[in-house]
Amino acid sequence: MNTYKNKLAVIVKEVMSARNLASASMFCVTSVGLFGYTGGVQAAGGEAMTLEEVVVTARRREESIQDVPVAVTAMSEDFLRVQNVNKIEDLGTKVPSLRISSAGASQNEPIISLRGQRPAERAFNQDQAVPIYINDIVIAPTQGSNLGMYDLQNVQVLKGPQGTLFGRNSTGGAILMSSKRPGSELGGYVNVKVGDYNLTGFEGAVDVPITDNLQVRIAAHKLDRDGYQENVADNALNGDDYSDEHSQGARISVNFDQGDLNNLLVLAQDENRVAAAVLYNTSVNSSVGLGWAAGAGYLPDYSAGVQRNIANNDPWEVETDIDSEEDVKNTFVSNTTEFEVNDAFTVKNIFGYRKVNFETATDVDGTAFAGWGTPTLGAPGVTTDPLLTELQSEFYSDEVQLLGSAFDDRMEWVTGLYWSKTDGTEDYVVQQAPGSYDTGISTALNTSYGVFGEATWHFSDQWSVTSGARQSWDERELTLGKWTDLDRTNCNVTGPGGTALATCERTVKEDFDAATWRASLNYNPMDGMLVYASASTGYRAGGFNTRGRDDGTLMPFEPELVTTYELGNKADWELAGMAVRTNVALYWQDYTDIHQTRSFDNNGTIDTRTENAGKAVVKGAEFELTLLPTDNLQINFSYSYVDGEYKDKTDTIGGVEVDTTDSEFTYIPEQSLTLSTTYTLPVPASVGEMSLMASVYWQDTMYTHALIHRFSELPGRFTPNWTDDDIAAATDFSTQESYEVWNLRFDWRSVMGSNFDLAAYVNNAGDEQYVTGGLNVIDSGGYGGYMYGAPRTLGASMRYTF
Repeated sequence: MNTYKNKLAVIVKEVMSARNLASASMFCVTSVGLFGYTGGVQAAGGEAMTLEEVVVTARRREESIQDVPVAVTAMSEDFLRVQNVNKIEDLGTKVPSLRISSAGASQNEPIISLRGQRPAERAFNQDQAVPIYINDIVIAPTQGSNLGMYDLQNVQVLKGPQGTLFGRNSTGGAILMSSKRPGSELGGYVNVKVGDYNLTGFEGAVDVPITDNLQVRIAAHKLDRDGYQENVADNALNGDDYSDEHSQGARISVNFDQGDLNNLLVLAQDENRVAAAVLYNTSVNSSVGLGWAAGAGYLPDYSAGVQRNIANNDPWEVETDIDSEEDVKNTFVSNTTEFEVNDAFTVKNIFGYRKVNFETATDVDGTAFAGWGTPTLGAPGVTTDPLLTELQSEFYSDEVQLLGSAFDDRMEWVTGLYWSKTDGTEDYVVQQAPGSYDTGISTALNTSYGVFGEATWHFSDQWSVTSGARQSWDERELTLGKWTDLDRTNCNVTGPGGTALATCERTVKEDFDAATWRASLNYNPMDGMLVYASASTGYRAGGFNTRGRDDGTLMPFEPELVTTYELGNKADWELAGMAVRTNVALYWQDYTDIHQTRSFDNNGTIDTRTENAGKAVVKGAEFELTLLPTDNLQINFSYSYVDGEYKDKTDTIGGVEVDTTDSEFTYIPEQSLTLSTTYTLPVPASVGEMSLMASVYWQDTMYTHALIHRFSELPGRFTPNWTDDDIAAATDFSTQESYEVWNLRFDWRSVMGSNFDLAAYVNNAGDEQYVTGGLNVIDSGGYGGYMYGAPRTLGASMRYTF
């Protein structure tokens, strides 16, 4: 217990001494609610305005979010619509400590980080630190997990390890999306939208009650939009658009309710076909990799292309020789059966199935020179059909839960079993340099098992304790073949000890297991207030590198483990007649055996592998405020402080192991905040309801390369040392300054008393250029490029409800 107190004391000290005034001032505000000092503020009651109760399922049962001793951000269907949350990456600007970026140039492989935990890469055989769930089914692999953001009941973001309840064990948290359930009356809606970049969209749903016990809901959507990027290269693709969207999907939900028995079946088919975004390359390191080759005069067209990007400084005008594309198709099934044996005992089964097909071709070097990425069959500057990389995967899962209460409802409990299997194959083709190729087929079979249980004991109306445990087992198998040519005749994979393989195929297997637990002490000092202190552990299975080819690159990496200590407060208040809701969390994470993908010298060849990078501590604070100053005005504010610090880390630099404990956590800003105000105009009810929404998201500086502060010490790959110009350019490229994004929206609901709703919006009103993700290999490949958030966009929608 003393260790626990010491860790919390350090968190308080760190936040109070934050470099930015916002950190310190915010902590002062949050500590008022956290430690119960009222200063004239009373618990919500009397004639004060009240906030709606938000119901979540963070502990596998429906509860008020203010009663759950877990940090959760929940967003309703109306909130998602009013806040223009249409894509998975939009969630990152609404949830404290959550950030969703892109992997390389892909638009359909989101990289999700939460509280400083970010997966090393998007490999289809690796579990995510923060998985996405739809209807309690984990979406694996990550490819195509951005689909399904339509006709949702709500979205919940759970923070911290999910090691005792949710589906697959995870270290960072979970994003839960629930599709809207069928209604008992005939009705639905149709929504159409238009906007710039030739945006047209449709979304609709209809409830069809078949009988009193059987209801059906059919939902569908379709969206088409031209790309934000235009190819300005002097080749056959000049004028083509990239980073467009052509998505569509349909979902049918069937609900059968017969007293004590309820069964919900959901079938969905979603797809998205885009001209994939082009990585915007604005840096060359003349000491290494492609940068060295360009500087030495071997790749003049590549070097000239990068220099034009730098001079142009416009990520929406790009040069490429690849007819980039991404085509993802997703089939999803969930079936949830609940049987209430009696008032104190329920049996629940959750079955899931997902099939995904993902084809992609992207220009990784970010120029019109055929340097790196998807190869084509033409000479440089002459584009033919690209050679696609294709992923096919099937996922199955089943979870049995037993839920109940005992001892006159003083104890609530849940226990169960979990199983899942992912069987995927990736057939890939990569051009590493002109005339140099890496082609291969990787097949992964991942199987997971778990047994879990959790219970809450209420000592009194004010005090309770929650404890739970889980045992997880994971089996990982990878079979791969690799070649150095397009014809696949030159084998590039060896057996154990470097032996030759007759079939150019090697299989590796490994089993992993871990016991995880959670405990929390919960205190309700008054109605509308919860204070809790918790400790929890999480586990992410180890595995293998899909790019491996020999003993050095096929070494298994071990599981990633995290222990989180958290102190939180949730409170509903009355302040000068205003309804106020504050949610506060302070946390400390011990993070060990961190998964990290890095390059190394493998007998004269630069290879990559995923390794256990070492240990780190991540500490931080989160604050969420909802305020109703008047009946017509609502203010939402959230703030996040994340401070990640390695305690033990090494990297191989120039063939030598180097202590890199001072490495940065990449693509994770230390501070971020969101402020949103919604004002309902005082117009007569006969006119309808009009509201104005304005929101701003801000984040401070973030780094995109872990070794940014060691560049001056890095030996080059091909030359003895980096030049001063290389160091300065690489440092500047790897530093992304703070930025802010403004969104505006006008809603007119029940227009003149009708069933029509109108809306108009402006996203990124300031036309801010900001980085969301990318590829930074400035120390090994000698280049790097970024993906950017959407430019200013305008749109309008009309919704009819029946």
